[in-house]
Amino acid sequence: MYVYAEYLLLENIIINYIILYVTKKITRTRTRKIRLLIGALVGSIYTLVAFFPSLQFMGKFSIKLSISVLMVIIGFNPEKFNQFIKQISAFYMVSFAFAGAIIGIFYILNNSFHFTGISFKDSDELAKFLIIGIVVALILIRYILKFYQIRVNKESFITNIIIGLNDREAQLTALIDTGNSLKEPISQKPVIIAEYKALENILPDSIKDMYLSNKELDLNLMGKVMEEISDDIKLRLIPFKSLGNDNGILIGFKPDIIKINLESETKSLTNDIIVAIYNDKLATDEIYNGLLHPELLG
Repeated sequence: MYVYAEYLLLENIIINYIILYVTKKITRTRTRKIRLLIGALVGSIYTLVAFFPSLQFMGKFSIKLSISVLMVIIGFNPEKFNQFIKQISAFYMVSFAFAGAIIGIFYILNNSFHFTGISFKDSDELAKFLIIGIVVALILIRYILKFYQIRVNKESFITNIIIGLNDREAQLTALIDTGNSLKEPISQKPVIIAEYKALENILPDSIKDMYLSNKELDLNLMGKVMEEISDDIKLRLIPFKSLGNDNGILIGFKPDIIKINLESETKSLTNDIIVAIYNDKLATDEIYNGLLHPELLG
């Protein structure tokens, strides 16, 4: 078996950097390229342990795991534990895709029927398999990124909002829905749609009872409730149209304040806003529980 240290080091730096870069894309982590390069270099230097018999103990699983953890910490500097778990998981997923591609290419192109291990005749053969393996791995990674792209695109339009009513607050994760054109018919104020469960703690008991019994569409009961709580909250009826539902009605109310957390600022709104209560799930994957009208962002 022939091993070329300089090629091994260079190949590992390139692959480790690509793995860290793709991990960055998947996890949407903000970091500098120099950090990724240093992390890739640390992982590459570790592979040189194979040339020193006295350091063979460093081939243990615990040491390998520690090196990968160190690479992620250097590359991304995670501030929270859940961020680290997300990054290390993506790191291993991408690593396995690369390793599987390179081993698979070697097995397919190997002239021998039996696969006993990876060894190269010379540096040219090593370079050939590395280039083919990296190309195939990049194609696989492209499809992995494409798989995540729908979720990433969706999450890039998600923000946190706080709805205040009668000295109480409800926190929502809202999708900035560019297709949301729902407005209150009389005032033409833009409407935020929110799940009932997210608003439950700020609503009066009579409204809670109406929704818990699924009677929010009972016009007689709705009229009684609107009259009963008129001093605490002003309810509105908001007609809407959706696929398979041409004549829907949502109950809405005017909050005291809404705070929208943007990347650069927190935007507070007190006028011209209506919140509509939706007694179901807005997203099957529960990524968000509110729909934010784009006009509210200007």
